[in-house]
Amino acid sequence: MTQTKKMLNPQPQFKLEKGWVEYLKNIELFSEISSNDEALKKIAMLLEERFITAGENIIIEGVPGSEMFILIHGKASVYKSTTEGELYKVAVFDGKVSTHFGEGGLLETDARSATIKADTDCYCLVWNQEYFEQFCKDEPELALPVLRRVARGVLSRLKKTNEDLSLLYHALVAEIRGG
Repeated sequence: MTQTKKMLNPQPQFKLEKGWVEYLKNIELFSEISSNDEALKKIAMLLEERFITAGENIIIEGVPGSEMFILIHGKASVYKSTTEGELYKVAVFDGKVSTHFGEGGLLETDARSATIKADTDCYCLVWNQEYFEQFCKDEPELALPVLRRVARGVLSRLKKTNEDLSLLYHALVAEIRGG
């Protein structure tokens, strides 16, 4: 489990609400509702601020998780495990570009598909599955565009995985055939 320090629990008097509404407008996940300040305000009220120290794991591959992270500040690397259990870096996230990750955890508490480790001190907004599900029940017309974006992200990664598997298969077949 990630060793993070909770800085603020979601509460009706979310202190930085207006600032977070403006920030959320730039998050791709909320792009279909980015012009709706009231919708973004409702989402901002459900987010928890979290500070992660450089070197800490934010998400661990294989460990179940039920949170999505919006990286506000800092850099974090994405790692995958080899069959021998060694980690290799596949991507770097930067808080300067409105990055979010772990959105699958909003839909299902399942084993994470990668490890994400803070390269620098990171500041995140975190949306947990319980609050997300309540949002979906209370605000279905606002939740649908967010769910569409989550689905598109998952489908995109699935397509990329299929392309990678196909490439590996053809490379293996070529190697076996001697050429």
